[in-house]
Amino acid sequence: MASIKHLAAALVFCAVTSVGPCELVSSAVNSYGEAMQQPASKVIKGTVTDSNHEPLIGASVIIKGSSEGVTTGNDGEFELYAAPGSVLVVSYLGYYDTEITVGSSSIYAVVLSEDAEYLEDVVVIGFGTVKKANLTGSVSAVRFDEKMTSRASLNLATALTGMNAGLSISQTNGTPGSEGFSILVRGQGTMNDSSPLVLIDGIPGAINDVNPADVESVSVLKDAASSAIYGSRAANGVILITTKMGGEGKFEVVYNGYAGFESAATDVEFVSDMATHMELVNESEGREKYPQAAIDMWRTESAKGNPLYPNTNWYDEMLNTSLLQEHTLAVRGGTQRSNIAMSLGFLDNKGIIDNSGFKKYSFRINAATKITDWLELGGNVYGFWSDRDPIHIDSFFSSIRNTIPGVTPKADDGRYGGNMFKDMVQVSNPRAVVDNVRGNYERQKVGVKFFSKVNFLKYFQWETSIGGDFDNRRNWEYTMPYSLWNFQTEVETPSSTAVDQLLNSSIRYYTTVVNTLLRFNSTVAGNHHISALVGFDQQYNRMDNFNATKQDVLGNDQLYVMDAATDMLSVKGNATDDALQSYFGRINYDYKGKYLFEANARYDGSSRFSRENRWGFFPSFSAGWRLTEEEFAAPLKTVFDDLKFRASYGQLGNNRIGDYTYQSVYGLLLYPMGGQLQQGVAATTLANSTVKWETTTMTNVGVDFAMFRNRLHVSADWYDKTTDDILAKKPIPYTMGFNTPSWQNIAKMRNRGVEFEASWNGTVGKDFAYGISGNLSTAKNTVLAFGEDEASGLYMISEGKPYHAFYLLEFDHIIQSQSEIDQLIADGYTFANEIGGKPCPGDLLYKDTNGDKVFNLEDRTVRDYSTLPSMTYGLSFNASYKGVDFMVMGQGRSGAHGYWGNDGFNTFNINEGFLQRAVVLDRWTEKNPSTKYPRLLTSASTLNTVNSDYWLYNTSYFRIKSIQLGYTLPSRFTQKFSVKRLRIYTNLENYFTFTHFEGYNPENPSMAYPLMKQCVFGINVTL
Repeated sequence: MASIKHLAAALVFCAVTSVGPCELVSSAVNSYGEAMQQPASKVIKGTVTDSNHEPLIGASVIIKGSSEGVTTGNDGEFELYAAPGSVLVVSYLGYYDTEITVGSSSIYAVVLSEDAEYLEDVVVIGFGTVKKANLTGSVSAVRFDEKMTSRASLNLATALTGMNAGLSISQTNGTPGSEGFSILVRGQGTMNDSSPLVLIDGIPGAINDVNPADVESVSVLKDAASSAIYGSRAANGVILITTKMGGEGKFEVVYNGYAGFESAATDVEFVSDMATHMELVNESEGREKYPQAAIDMWRTESAKGNPLYPNTNWYDEMLNTSLLQEHTLAVRGGTQRSNIAMSLGFLDNKGIIDNSGFKKYSFRINAATKITDWLELGGNVYGFWSDRDPIHIDSFFSSIRNTIPGVTPKADDGRYGGNMFKDMVQVSNPRAVVDNVRGNYERQKVGVKFFSKVNFLKYFQWETSIGGDFDNRRNWEYTMPYSLWNFQTEVETPSSTAVDQLLNSSIRYYTTVVNTLLRFNSTVAGNHHISALVGFDQQYNRMDNFNATKQDVLGNDQLYVMDAATDMLSVKGNATDDALQSYFGRINYDYKGKYLFEANARYDGSSRFSRENRWGFFPSFSAGWRLTEEEFAAPLKTVFDDLKFRASYGQLGNNRIGDYTYQSVYGLLLYPMGGQLQQGVAATTLANSTVKWETTTMTNVGVDFAMFRNRLHVSADWYDKTTDDILAKKPIPYTMGFNTPSWQNIAKMRNRGVEFEASWNGTVGKDFAYGISGNLSTAKNTVLAFGEDEASGLYMISEGKPYHAFYLLEFDHIIQSQSEIDQLIADGYTFANEIGGKPCPGDLLYKDTNGDKVFNLEDRTVRDYSTLPSMTYGLSFNASYKGVDFMVMGQGRSGAHGYWGNDGFNTFNINEGFLQRAVVLDRWTEKNPSTKYPRLLTSASTLNTVNSDYWLYNTSYFRIKSIQLGYTLPSRFTQKFSVKRLRIYTNLENYFTFTHFEGYNPENPSMAYPLMKQCVFGINVTL
């Protein structure tokens, strides 16, 4: 009993004083319950080198069974405390782990052997993995470590932004659960759907349908060599998402959770003073529409706080700071023969606009087991359930545009305010719009995949998988009528919708995938390594859609069923399906790991083409040469640790052109017959059975090298990506009687550019480690063939120009005096009505580009500007010192332009019912002859509103995506609570954006749901 008391006293002393793990003397209990002495910890020093006795910088030295450890310094040296009998695990990427038992010696020299199977990073490619040293294609990979999954990214697309050269991700709006993203790999490759193929563990899916915490790695296949194995779906690149599996060893329970605040990443100032608003309206109309007495009264009474004279700041009223939280709980582990990984996730994003929140519950189970030495079975089951609030963001921003500061959002008695002037057109009340919508957008997605692997005849493996998913989306929305009140006169004005409406809709997506392949892997004569695979793949997709709308719901607003509504407004429904069948193969050869060759081929048949043009063949070839493996290149070893040249060439296809493009499509139409309209069926689209595959031909040349003892890694590529036979529609005469012209293979487009990735990892002393990485990519887009130029609104498709180049008048300057106008007229210039007629001082003057002395739309020119960025880039820095870690990530783009004008939010042609941006306060007047902003006009005027490059903005930006600071508690504390590892952190996401663009988001020059910045606090726990 005394021994037990002594043991308890020692443990309490250690816990209270926190003097390490009782470094002077540690106690244990023998089999008889008696206390016995253990050796005290001592300083252990050593070096870690490779087989050539070169020091390995950043190697990990950890005491087995704990998280105590250090990393090696610049000379491969390390120093730590360990007790005799402890086991040190020494590891380094690309080398076999080594264990050493601490004995009487205090100095150890550790030599690590290269791992032939893991010489460098293993990169996931199509239907397999490859050592990065042997990679001949252009692949960019990101591993998701603890710091990546601790970010408040909300979805995978946000987390990947700026992480890969050649991958351009633009977020067009921040609507929770319905965020808009434009994702391109090496630019816009076609005039149709240019989004890349996304595969999650081999099953087609959407990039944001997977929980980032479940992701092990993401590979972006960019050139033909890496993508051709996917054939017709790979013309726009391929993104392979690999989720986490359980590893061999003790099961771990991992929790990551954070909570915090979010708000709009960018502020936009509006005029929020009603008296000023009235003065601006008077100025724009050129008359006293609002009497000066009314303006003075409003200014006086609002200053007193009179609620009948409001000055509403609608930005502050409708855009809030809200709460955000996300939690993931995972269990992973396994044995030598079996492993499993399970996870549960929960996301609650309230949103910064009321009634726009989003909740998501997700799960995933990945498992595999070796039944025998030759048979392995496994699979995964995954899914999520989400709910999104019903507010329509487009209508919400329309309501903000069509309101004024002199409207009370909501009175204490629950009534909604309207305008206070009886002769004024009723304006919107955004608060009423948001409050009077009920409903939700519900989604359930479940997927499953089963696979088997059979090893036979030593060199062969046969792998088969069957998978699919079911995606069900059910929406209901109930819109209630409401009234707006003039609180000064107590006059009620009903909203435009006199009765309530109920919408029900349902969309279901089904996908099934069957895949089987045979692998071969062998080494001949010790130096010739050959691997190959052949396979078959089949995919079927179906979509069913139904929606109905009724109005005048009986009872109160809690009965949201169709039978409770009396009047049917519409019923619609349709379905589409498509199928793809494919045969593919690949062969790899390398000699001594220095001469590398790969060939891929895929033969695809798609239901989207007629039988005559259904099948397409897509081959690719690539080669690599590791120069530093040559004996004659030995002197290069003094500079380069590794140097590899690679090149590839191949063709890819695109079948994402929509269903039934080669067939006649019929619709219900009304015909005049017998003096009355009769319903009938007629073709609505002109069919073209000769449509065929779009074909992308790509050439890629690259170099990879490592220097300074592998601290610096660089990869650079040049590519040429040309797409032929692009499907497009040309206008047809109305006399042909068809609503829509047919698809034709008539266009050709090219993207050329360079890509660059670099990383540096180093240490200072024994405790400070850091890493710097960056990437940069360019893409020059050019339309090579299209035929006659085709203008559509702001854009022109023209050979030799970027796709959707801007087609605009060129702004010259703002006219400052009447004498300037008089001189132009004296010189013979005229002004066409289509541009607003003769201008006045303060108006925009355009360039007479064709020299005919007539200012009109004939002066429009095609600009080289495009909405597509010419360059994207990303930067990151991370550092750690003992238990403290820090990371900062940034990304940006340049060369992109966006048009923002005449949408109500960015105009100087205003009316009494427009909420005005604060920039109108710096407009041109006689007293303020501005050269930046024109004078005020009414919305009825066409002066200054025609499409011109005055409203064209450079939307380049640099954004600091993430700043993260974390601290990992010493294991001597956490182990007392049976916690293997505990880390706390704080993260700032999207907090700083540097741009000249004046709106919410340079990636979308319009008023959409703002991007959000988050400040969160979180914790990582491993048990």
